[in-house]
Amino acid sequence: MIRKLILPVCIAILLSGNTFAQNAGSLKKIAPFKITLNTGSAFSADKLAQGPVILIYFSPDCEHCQDFTKDMLKNYSVVGKKQVVMVTPQSMEMIRPFVSKFNLSAYPNIKIGTEGSTRLVQKYYNVMQYPFIALYDKTGKLVKSFEGEQPHIDIFNAMKTL
Repeated sequence: MIRKLILPVCIAILLSGNTFAQNAGSLKKIAPFKITLNTGSAFSADKLAQGPVILIYFSPDCEHCQDFTKDMLKNYSVVGKKQVVMVTPQSMEMIRPFVSKFNLSAYPNIKIGTEGSTRLVQKYYNVMQYPFIALYDKTGKLVKSFEGEQPHIDIFNAMKTL
C-alpha cells in the first residue's frame, strides 16, 4: 500500500518543481516598476539605459539588506558601471536615513526609491525574503536571482559576468 503511494507523490513533487522552474524562467524581462526616488522624482523601468541592471528589492530596516549594501559599496568596482535600482515598499521616511547612512547619493548609478503600497515588484518576482537581487545582462535578459541571505561573494561573482 505504501509503495503505491510513494510513486504518485514523487511524480507530483517532480512536476511541481518543473512548473516552478518554468515560471521562474518566464521572468526574462525586468519588472515594470514605477518608483519615487529618494530625491522625490519619479523613475520607472522604461527609463533604464541599455546595459546591465542590478535590481535589489529590500527593506531599509533589514539587517541582511544593510550588510549587503555595505559589502556592495566595498566592492563598488563590481557594480560601478552597472545600473543599480534599489526598490522598497517602505516609506520615504525609512529610505532617507538608509541613503544617508550609506551615502548612496554619492553613487550616480544607484537609484533608490519606494514603490509604495503597490508591491508590484514584490508580486512580479514573488519575493518572500529580503534582499531579493535580480541580475540582468546588457540585453535585458535575466541572468540570475538571489533571495534572502546568500553568500555575498556568490552574488558579486555573478555580477562580474554581466
